[in-house]
Amino acid sequence: MNKNNPPVERLEEIINWTLPGLTMYYRDSNLEPDVIKKYEVGMIFRSGTFVDVSNYAGKPITNCRFIFASSKAAPMFKVNPETQKWGFHAINYNSYFKVLDVYEYQEITQVFLLHIPFKGIDLFKRTVLKLGEQNIEEQIITKARESLHQKMQKESPPALLEKAWLDRTNFPIGLDHKNEFFSLLPSGPLQPMARPLFTGIKKMTGDTSDLNTPEMDATPPPEANAKSDNQAPSQPKSKGGFWSNLFGKK
Repeated sequence: MNKNNPPVERLEEIINWTLPGLTMYYRDSNLEPDVIKKYEVGMIFRSGTFVDVSNYAGKPITNCRFIFASSKAAPMFKVNPETQKWGFHAINYNSYFKVLDVYEYQEITQVFLLHIPFKGIDLFKRTVLKLGEQNIEEQIITKARESLHQKMQKESPPALLEKAWLDRTNFPIGLDHKNEFFSLLPSGPLQPMARPLFTGIKKMTGDTSDLNTPEMDATPPPEANAKSDNQAPSQPKSKGGFWSNLFGKK
């Protein structure tokens, strides 16, 4: 059995890491068309950097919007109140994302990413999440598209037009300086200078489990960056409440 194929007793733990408290965050970037095309529905990738995102959004001012569904984005404005104008949140180094949707609308491409734990890679690659007969992925994709339609009618918050914020967010997620995806496994331990921020984000988001801790000798799931086969839907228990939180922030 692949090391990343979770035992039955961990399935609910993985779902509970991912779904309750799921909230939408935004990040706009100007990217070359060839870079945008690298994101394919169903693929899973690792971010080799911390990811700065906002819970504010209006009409995109760039050609690409990344929209994140995450329950583990740390409210960094609570540490530095001066960044509250940005709605500044951070998703941790070595985070994993599944591409749920790539949607083109009025010359904007929206890439919709679901934040998942390392030990859930195989589960999320091979399944479509369901609650009973409800296809969660399909429903949140619909809501993400509706979000773009609505925000196209709103002006972008002025703070998100500041050069300092644009400089923090104007590069693709999960790609190195050659615009190639990082390997699924980190090539080495976290640098000492990054450790305090990494630990702080875990503490702020209550990420106390080992689910998002890659083993350096682990074998990545085969074709983890390929499209999902969508053949074996999982049936997590409904915890209730996370739907009301999903799109509850600005």
